[in-house]
Amino acid sequence: MCFHPRLRWRIPVKYVAKLEDGTVVLKSDGVEFTVEEGYFCPALAKAVMTMKKGEKVILTAKPEYAFGENGRPASGDEGAVPWNASLQIDLELVSWKAVSDITKDKKVLKKTLKEGEGYECPNDGAVVQVKLIGKVQDGTVFVKKGHDDEQPFEFKIDEEQVIDGLDKAVMNMKKAEVALVTIHPEYAFGSSGSTQKSTLVQSILK
Repeated sequence: MCFHPRLRWRIPVKYVAKLEDGTVVLKSDGVEFTVEEGYFCPALAKAVMTMKKGEKVILTAKPEYAFGENGRPASGDEGAVPWNASLQIDLELVSWKAVSDITKDKKVLKKTLKEGEGYECPNDGAVVQVKLIGKVQDGTVFVKKGHDDEQPFEFKIDEEQVIDGLDKAVMNMKKAEVALVTIHPEYAFGSSGSTQKSTLVQSILK
């Protein structure tokens, strides 16, 4: 089976970008980005979505997938790209990390263990069903739902029916996805809960 990176995965790449005359515009022995955020020019994000781990390719990026009719001025170590210029990019997809920083402060992290179905994620007010196992940092299980022939746990998103971190994580999951979610106390039970100074880990199947 062939796997390709997804929109929100962290993707480490190496690349050398050149103008058609061979002038090097920019190169990197290691930079990391998500397809959703993009990096350098649109061609990079589009290309890595079709690549396999460890694959090396040579891209020819037409102006509309490079810097278009405006080009780009030189800045620091980055060379200028003339207007309406094509680029040749030697690109290597080093690996990928199926980990998402849900809250952008590294306090709710989601590591995908099994890819879900389709592209849609639930929104505010959606009713979802999950299977979950909650553990504190030492591995002690404090909640288990939807396992051992139990019905999946059902709740409505953004209705304060579960901890905030679980709400936010599930809103970034697809149907049938399996993920390991690490939740900081700030998004769990805070300093007054039973998980004080511990990280809550949820294993979720939606």
